[in-house]
Amino acid sequence: MAICYNTEVVKGRMKSDELGNIVAETVTDAAGMERLADEWRTLANSCPTATIFQTYEWNAVWWRRLGRAPGRRLHVIALRSQGGDLVGLAPLMTSFWRGSPLRLLSFLGVGVSDYTDILAAPGLEASVADAFYRTLAKSGGWQVFDCAQLRAGGLLTEYKPPADVRLSVSETLGEPCPYIALPADWNAFLAGLGKKTRANVGYYDRALQKVYEVKAAPVSDLRELPEEMTRLFDLHQRRWNQRWLPGVFGGRRIQGFHRELAGALLERGWLRLFCLQLDGDTQACLYCFSFGDRMCYYQGGFEPTLSKYSLGTVLTARAVQLAIAEGKTTFDLLRGDEPYKAKWTGTSHVNRRRMMTKHRFPLGMLAAAMQRAEGAIERRVKEWARTRK
Repeated sequence: MAICYNTEVVKGRMKSDELGNIVAETVTDAAGMERLADEWRTLANSCPTATIFQTYEWNAVWWRRLGRAPGRRLHVIALRSQGGDLVGLAPLMTSFWRGSPLRLLSFLGVGVSDYTDILAAPGLEASVADAFYRTLAKSGGWQVFDCAQLRAGGLLTEYKPPADVRLSVSETLGEPCPYIALPADWNAFLAGLGKKTRANVGYYDRALQKVYEVKAAPVSDLRELPEEMTRLFDLHQRRWNQRWLPGVFGGRRIQGFHRELAGALLERGWLRLFCLQLDGDTQACLYCFSFGDRMCYYQGGFEPTLSKYSLGTVLTARAVQLAIAEGKTTFDLLRGDEPYKAKWTGTSHVNRRRMMTKHRFPLGMLAAAMQRAEGAIERRVKEWARTRK
């Protein structure tokens, strides 16, 4: 039974032992997206390349809190097998492109998601990607598709549009995303650090314990979450505002998004909001997510007057230690090449940004050129921000 309008069959190149065809459904309202919730969760949990940013929780909260705006419409593509099972999903929306009458297609989560991608059932990745591109080429309602923050190793990075699909594609490099490949135990991790960082991990931890009663743990009680999220916002904003920079938690809407999101993720067991308490008061927070085989460090906040204790070093070490204990294979520092990340790892991958238009769309080259210019400006602004002390 179709859950919304615009249902079509997309025949892709598939192995005979996989699927004969895939049915594409387009969900255009929040109620339809909500009806997908359980199937979406099952698919995300089974997809090896999925990240927290592709979960139902992340995208549904984003749409409620940040997504709804004049001209925006949901355009979630659900791909099903002949038997009706959800085998692929692309959480998309349309909006007006730069104030023009042209319709822009993009992933949900714009501005807050570090990775974007489609989901696919294990073993059906090539078939789902093929069907997805064919659905795009045939569907109406859009002229420009801006795929920002495509993760290296993700489905859309690994599978490009087939040659016979009428899509014009332009791709540029995005931001580096440092990550730590985690060993099986904590001592092996320490041994892999640089001499100075390894020494500092122990030094700052001992220095704090000489002066304060120290407690460092992730929030586990939903009743404590509102207060600790407020503390995260305050610590983060104070540090950035001292450098005459806005920080990422400056508005009520963005704070509302993260409050609701944190609660939803805590209930699913995916939130790791690490709080460092000194004599009972929270003086540092690390806002992390645990999903699949990785733990992601999203944002942090640290008491500026205690910088001599390098609270970030202490709490990041505790977070990595827990990630190892949980059996994670990756501690992901997410996009951005801030200097503090280089203390922990020299390994990174690079996101991609892909612009797609309908074949021979007359403004395709202009869209690609504007994409490159926008990326260059964004990189320069971030480089300038990193030099602010």
